[in-house]
Amino acid sequence: MNVNNEIEIKLQNQINTKPLLFKMTPCCLAVLAMFTQQTYANTVATTPEVEPKTVGQLEKLVITATRTPKNIAEIAGTVQSIDHQQIVQQAAAGRKVADILAQLVPSLAPSSGTTTNHGQTMRGRDVMILIDGVSQTGSRDVARQLNSISPGMIERIEVLPGSTSIYGSGATGGIINIVTKRADESNPLSFETKLGLTSSDTFRGDGLAYEVGQSVSFHKDNVNGFLGANFTSRGSQFDSHGDRIAIAPMQTSRQDTDTVDVNGRISLDLTDTQSLSFGAQYYKDKQDSKYGPDYGKDYVYGGAPNSYIGKKGLQLETQPFTERYAFNTQYQNKDVLGQVLNLEAYYRKEDARFYPVYMGEAMTEAKQSQSNIDVAGFRSTMQSNLNLADRELKLTYGLDYDHEKDNQYYDHLAVSNTGLHFKPTGIKSDAGPDTTIQNIGAFLQADYDLTDRLNVQAGTRYQYIKAKTKPYIARGAEQPSGSVSDDTVLFNLGSVYKLTDEQQVFANFSQGFSFPDVQRMMRDSFNLTTTADLQPIRVNSYELGWRLNDEQGLNLGITGFYNTSDKVTKFENRVASIVDTDQRIYGAELTASYPFLEDFKVGGTLGYTRGQFKDKADNKWKELNASQVSPMKGTVFAEWNNDEGFGTRVQMLAIKGTDKAFKDGSPSSNEIKGYATMDVLTHFPIWKGRLDFGVYNVWNREYRTVYSQQAEKLYGLVESLPAEGRTYGLSYTFNY
Repeated sequence: MNVNNEIEIKLQNQINTKPLLFKMTPCCLAVLAMFTQQTYANTVATTPEVEPKTVGQLEKLVITATRTPKNIAEIAGTVQSIDHQQIVQQAAAGRKVADILAQLVPSLAPSSGTTTNHGQTMRGRDVMILIDGVSQTGSRDVARQLNSISPGMIERIEVLPGSTSIYGSGATGGIINIVTKRADESNPLSFETKLGLTSSDTFRGDGLAYEVGQSVSFHKDNVNGFLGANFTSRGSQFDSHGDRIAIAPMQTSRQDTDTVDVNGRISLDLTDTQSLSFGAQYYKDKQDSKYGPDYGKDYVYGGAPNSYIGKKGLQLETQPFTERYAFNTQYQNKDVLGQVLNLEAYYRKEDARFYPVYMGEAMTEAKQSQSNIDVAGFRSTMQSNLNLADRELKLTYGLDYDHEKDNQYYDHLAVSNTGLHFKPTGIKSDAGPDTTIQNIGAFLQADYDLTDRLNVQAGTRYQYIKAKTKPYIARGAEQPSGSVSDDTVLFNLGSVYKLTDEQQVFANFSQGFSFPDVQRMMRDSFNLTTTADLQPIRVNSYELGWRLNDEQGLNLGITGFYNTSDKVTKFENRVASIVDTDQRIYGAELTASYPFLEDFKVGGTLGYTRGQFKDKADNKWKELNASQVSPMKGTVFAEWNNDEGFGTRVQMLAIKGTDKAFKDGSPSSNEIKGYATMDVLTHFPIWKGRLDFGVYNVWNREYRTVYSQQAEKLYGLVESLPAEGRTYGLSYTFNY
C-alpha cells in the first residue's frame, strides 16, 4: 500500500527537520524493548520452571448485540469482539473509545481526534452505538456517542459491520455495542484502583492528562454488583512542533477538559430461572480553557485563521460540555412456557453544548447552541426453541418502543474584535422546533440448521415512526407546528457453512434504515409540509466472507461488501438535506493474526471502502467525499506477551491519500493527504498490579486527521487543525 506521508499544514512557524537518527531511534527502542523485557521477565520469574502452554478447545466468543447471545462462528456476517485486555492496552490517560476502535476495527473510519465522531462511518454508512444493548443514537444526533463513556468502564466491545434493523433506525453501517464492567463473581469482594498520566512531547505542566479510577465489585449469594468512578483531567494538546493546538470551534476539542464517569450495576437472581438487574451512569465532559482560535483582527468569515496555535485570552461564560444520565433495568425469565423472555426498560437524558459560531461576516455577534435530548423506551425479546424435521429451529421475536424529545436553542453573544471575548446578550432563539419522535417496531428472526454444516438465518422487522414538531421562530417569523409519519418493512437472509470446525464461509443480505434528523432538517429547510423529504432512508446490504480461527491461534478473515440506497443525507455549507438519488458503496476487509515462538504474535487489518452517488445533473456516478467514505486504512502490529504478565506491542496505522472525490467535483470534497503513525505499548507486573507505558505517534509525525482535512470544506479552514505530536502515557492499575 502506497502511503503519501506529506501533510500540508499552513502554520506560521517553520518546520523543524529532525535528524534521521532521531526518527530511527523509537523503532530500534521498540524492538529492543521486546527482548529486554523478555530477559527481565525470565530473571524475575518466581517459578524455576514454566509449564508449557497447552492447546485446548477453542473458547466460544459470545456476541450479545444480536439480541440473543450467539457464538461468533454461528453468525452470518462479519463480527469482531474487542476484549478487556485489548482495551486496557490501548487506553492511556485521555484516550477515547473512538481512538481504540479506529486502531482495531478495519471497517471503521479514523478517529477525528476531537469530541465528535461525525464522519467516523463504518462501510461508508452511519453506525449505531449501543451501551449494554441500549442505543445511544437518536433522531437528534450530536455525534458524541463515542465520547459518552470512559474506556476504564468497559468490559468488551462488540462490532457488527453491515446494515441491520435489529435495533431499529440508525444502523445502516453496523452496530458497536459497548458492554460495561460487571461484578467479578469469583471474589466476594474486590477492588481496583487506576492511576494514569499522559504528557505531550513538550513535558509542560499544562499539557498533562491525569486519570484516577476506582471500582468495587461484590458477590454474595444471589446478589452481585459493580460500582466504578473515573476522573480524567486533560490539559492542552501540542502538535509535532511543540505548538499549542487551537480549539476546534465547530465540533469542540478534547483539550482542557475534565471528565467524570460514574457507572454501576446490581444484579439479583430471583429464582433459578429468573434474574433482575439495574444499571445507571452519570457522565460529564466539560471544557475549561483559556485558549481560543487565533482568528486575527482581519479575519474574514470562512477564511484561514491567523494561525492554528491556540491564543490565550478566551472569555466564555459557559464552555462546551456533554452531560448525560442513563438508567436501565433488565429482567430475564428462562422458562416462560418453555421460552426465554428478556425485558428491558431504559431512560437517557443528554445535554450537549457547543462552541460559539459567528453570525454573518461582521464577526461582532455569535450564537452558542445547546441540544437537550430525552429518550425513554423498552424492548422485549422472546426466544423459543422448536423441533422441525428432527432439527432445532430457533425463533426470536419481540416488540420495541421508544419516545424521544429533542430541544435545541441558541444563546446570542456579543464578540470582541479579537474573537476571544464573548458576552451574553440575554437573547435566546430556536435552533429548530421542539420535536417528539415515537418509534414502534416488531421483529421475527429464525435460525435453522438445514444440515450439520449449513445454517440458514432469516427475519423481518416492521417499523412505524411518527414525528411531531411545535411552533418555533425562524428567520424572524413563526413557523407552524407539524407532524409526519411513515412505516417500513425490512428483511434479512443469511447462511453460514462450516467447512471445518475451525472455519466458515458466510453470505448475508440485510436491510437497515435511518430516519432523518427532523429537528435539524426543520432548522435548515423550514418545511414539514410533505412526507417526501422525511421518508426513511433504506439501505440494502450484501456481504460474502470467510473466517478461520484454529486451535493454534491463527486468525484470518476476509469479507467483501456492497450496499445501496436511493436516498442520501446531504451535508453542504453546514446545511443538511435529503436528496433523492442513488448511492452505492463497496469494499473489502481483511484481518489476520498469527502466533509464533510461543509468546509472539504478528498481525494486521486492512479496510478498503469506495462509494459513489448518481449526479442528476449529468447522470454520472461521482465519488463520495471523506466524511462519508473513509480512505483506505491499514494497521500492522507485532507483540510479545508471556505467562508472567510482561508484554510489548508495536503497532502502526496508515491512511492512504485520495483525491478521487476532489477531482470529480463532489460537494464539500477535499484532497486527502495520507499519513502513518506508530505506537509502542508495553506492560509488566509490579507489586499487586500492572504498569502500562505507551508512546503514541512515536515518529512525532506532522499530519492532519482525515476529519480535519475534510472539515476544511465542511466548516472552513479554522476547523482544519493539526494532529497531536508524540505523547507518552503511564498508568498503574492494581487489584486487591
